[in-house]
Order: sequence, then structure tokens, then C-alpha cells
Amino acid sequence: MKSWLAKFRISAALDAGKPLPESLRRAIAADSDLEQFTRRSETLGRALRRPPSDEPSMHDSIMRAVRIAARPAPPRRGFGLAWLAMPASVAALAAVCFWWGFHRQAPPGGPSLTGAAMVLEMSEKMPNTMPSLVMSPLSDEWARVDHDLQNTKQVLLASFP
Repeated sequence: MKSWLAKFRISAALDAGKPLPESLRRAIAADSDLEQFTRRSETLGRALRRPPSDEPSMHDSIMRAVRIAARPAPPRRGFGLAWLAMPASVAALAAVCFWWGFHRQAPPGGPSLTGAAMVLEMSEKMPNTMPSLVMSPLSDEWARVDHDLQNTKQVLLASFP
């Protein structure tokens, strides 16, 4: 703990630019760790007080990067043709589908009524099955809420003497 306090006092004295007190100099002379800390702190203090060297190459590269970042991006070209090609391809696809839909040959054996029969069968069952299908998730959730309320009631009643 004493070494930490001594290191703090050394650092504070070096930061303030004041000479080290005599008691602190004696402690530094007696302890090699404090002596090493003092030398390193003085070296670091001198290095930090010295103004940074102005290297033109670093300055130029930084300013070049700043100018490039500030420059607006050039507009991309070539998307105009893509926007023109997309509606044309959609129109061509629609025309092919339209033509294929009207010029298809009818299946042999005449028109089939199986699809219509299936729809009619489903429509008869719809009033009976639809309410339970629609209300099932809500009913399940309501049952869970009721179960939670019952459990909460049991816990509260059990906590009272």
C-alpha cells in the first residue's frame, strides 16, 4: 500500500513540475521498484510534453482520406436500362401467359366437375366447422388464462394464515 501511495506522490509531483520532497527521494533510493517507476514516469512525461512531429506524409495521407470521404459518390449508371427492361419483360411474360391460357387444348373426355363437387361439399360443412376452427386459438388462450388465475388464487390463499 505504501508503494502505491509513494507512486501516486511521485506522479503528482512530476505532473505539477515540482521537485520531489526529501522523504520521497529517500524512499526512491531505498526501493528499486520506485526508482524504476520514477525513471519511466519522467521519460513518459518528457515524451508527452514534446510536440508531435509534423510528418508531411502522414498529414497528406490523412487529408487525402478526408477529401475522398467528403466527395459525393458519383451517380451509378446502367440502372436506367434495367428499369426499362423490367416492365418490358413483365409485359412479354404476361402476353405469353395470356396467349398460352387461351390457346391450350382442352383435356380429352370433356370438362370435369370434380372441382365443383368438392367445393359444394365443403360449403355444406362450412357452417358447422368454421366457428370451432376460428374460435379454437382464442378458447385455448382463455383456458390458459383461467388456469393461471386459479393457480394465482391458490398461491394467494395459501400465503394467508
